[in-house]
Order: sequence, then structure tokens, then C-alpha cells
Amino acid sequence: MYLDFKYYQTEYGGKLFENEDAFKPYERKAERRINTATRDKLTFAFPIEEKDVAAVKDCLCELAEFLLRVDQFQEAASTSVGVVVQEDGTVKGKVITSVTSGSESRGYSAGGTIATAIADAAKNRKVFDIAVYTLVKDGLSGVPDANGVNLLYAGPYPVR
Repeated sequence: MYLDFKYYQTEYGGKLFENEDAFKPYERKAERRINTATRDKLTFAFPIEEKDVAAVKDCLCELAEFLLRVDQFQEAASTSVGVVVQEDGTVKGKVITSVTSGSESRGYSAGGTIATAIADAAKNRKVFDIAVYTLVKDGLSGVPDANGVNLLYAGPYPVR
């Protein structure tokens, strides 16, 4: 593991994860994605410069938060979607816009859209993969490993 929950809270300033148990699975998922994007360079040549180590850790934190938000969106969507049958017999998609607990009242919006990167990524695997790679690319571009090789360099590894 490349970072811990303490780094997430103190150095990165993260607030989305309540505790270490909630953070760990997303940190592991983020780590796997970064290892894939870097062709496992971090496993054998983790950066040694402090600023480069921080770049890797910050990228992991940002990616872990993104993965959490996508999961939260998918969870919310699965409990708030369905169909509304109109008086004329047409059927439209619904999204819950409000819920009242007293005597169970729900409000629905038919046909509304949410246009965010998280919503798009949650709905489309290709968009999700592009968003993940974009986060990794933005976070690790120009960051060298311990041997001075760019972490995102995709050619044959020149030093081993």
C-alpha cells in the first residue's frame, strides 16, 4: 500500500471517507488502477523525491474519492429510478426528487438529467475508464519513478 488513512486526512485533507475501514477498499482499487496505468513501475521503482511521492499519494486519494462517488451515485440511482405511467398511457423514467417519511410521500421528476462527470462515469463503463485514466494522467504526468523514468511512460522499461 502506497498511502494510509492518516495521509488522506491530514496531508490531502480528504473528508469523504469516515474512517480507515471505509477508505481501505477504495485505496486498494485506486492502487490497482494506478499500477495498471504505470505498468507496475511503482511496485519496483517507487519515487524517492518527496514531491513525487506526494504526487502519487495525492493521485491515489483523488482516484479513491472518485471511485467512492461513482459507487454512491450508482447506489442512489438504483434506489431512485423506475417508471411513471402518464394519464395518456406513455411511460417516462422517474427520479425521486423528494421523500417525506410521515405518511410516505415521494416526489418524482420525469425526464430530468444530471450532467456531471461522476454521473456519466457511473452510467457508462467506457466513460468511467476514460475518467479514471484522465485523473491518473493529470496526477502523474511528468512524475518520475526512482530510476528517473516517467511513471506513465509506456515503452519498454530502460532500467531494471
